[in-house]
Amino acid sequence: MTLSVLDRNLLSLLVIPIQADLGFSEIQMGALMGIAFGLFFCLGALPIGWALDRYSRPLVIWAGVTVWSIGTMACGMAQNFWSFFAARATIGAGEAVLGPGSQSLLSDYFPPKRLALPMAVYSTGIKIGAGVSLAIGGALTLLISPDTSYDVMGLVTLRGWQAIFLIVGAPGLLIAFLAFTIRDPRISSCDKVHKVGYADYFKVVKANWRFVVPHHLGLVLVGMVAVGLQAWMPVFFERVHGLSTAQIGPSLGLAISVGTVVGLPLHGKIVDFWFSRGVTDAHLRYVAITTMIATIVAVAIFAVPDPGHSLFLVGLYFLIISGYLSLPVTILQIITPIEMRGKAASLLVAINGVIALGGAPLLVATVTDALGGGQAIGESLLLCSLSILPLSALAFWLALPSVRSLMASRTST
Repeated sequence: MTLSVLDRNLLSLLVIPIQADLGFSEIQMGALMGIAFGLFFCLGALPIGWALDRYSRPLVIWAGVTVWSIGTMACGMAQNFWSFFAARATIGAGEAVLGPGSQSLLSDYFPPKRLALPMAVYSTGIKIGAGVSLAIGGALTLLISPDTSYDVMGLVTLRGWQAIFLIVGAPGLLIAFLAFTIRDPRISSCDKVHKVGYADYFKVVKANWRFVVPHHLGLVLVGMVAVGLQAWMPVFFERVHGLSTAQIGPSLGLAISVGTVVGLPLHGKIVDFWFSRGVTDAHLRYVAITTMIATIVAVAIFAVPDPGHSLFLVGLYFLIISGYLSLPVTILQIITPIEMRGKAASLLVAINGVIALGGAPLLVATVTDALGGGQAIGESLLLCSLSILPLSALAFWLALPSVRSLMASRTST
């Protein structure tokens, strides 16, 4: 997971040199960070969900890691907008495998009352990856100037940002084989899981729409803010506070990583305790409350004048909000029948890919342009956070009665 977010977010640290070399507009960069990745993240998720419920999940995960690593390296070879678009689409299609595959595996390893904590520990990889991408990217820009040309053994000349993509993408081809160290309980125990298709799953969704609709909507909305912040915060600190890429990478990466590493296991442990004591809607109730609290901090990030204070608030924001990464998907896996868990996770990934991953960077870019562009990036991020996060909390809250009802019927059967 850390590797996937590293490859996904590296682009946000190299926006300015790429724009300078390839002449991309703000909207084109937003499309590369969002639609190019998110659309194919969505398209890849549905067949992947089908495969995960039928074949070896480690094998499917290995294939996805290999594909997205090739896509990351291809970003370093792109010469125009459409070749860059294709490379980002390849990353998106490959990365669609990891969340659904990992969530369905974890739900086989742990009982419901102990599932939130391992889901939280796993999900730390998402924000650790975001932090690592900034830290590694920032460190590499110290060694390899993104806007300088380098002659590689007299064979090819690469711009610095191209070399960085190649260096970051290549290790994934080997790291992918770590998937085969994971045991698939379903195959190892020779379980005969009833094979069902998406038509069967949609019948379950229709019967439980009062839970599914607000649950998915709440997660997509809070995800939009997270994706928008991660994509454009490096640009915010560069344009508004005048920090260099080398300064932004380690400091912003540290803030995101520390906040998440501290927050996620803490949230998971609290909710496991709450849930085991009979609070059956604990997962979404907790996320709704923390999302509202985090809204205040999100606004403050872009309102304070000092970059040090702003970076501290970034860490505090991710500490408070990070439960959204694990708790909603945990309750979804608990409620969903075992033979449909891959599909449930993949459909959520598909929806998230189109709206959050695909639309958030472009939304921020569009709002920034509407506010005058350039220096308005801070106001744009503030406005998006203030308007979207409370709606996310409301959606989660609306799902609570349905969660209680579903858990009661599950217990009675």
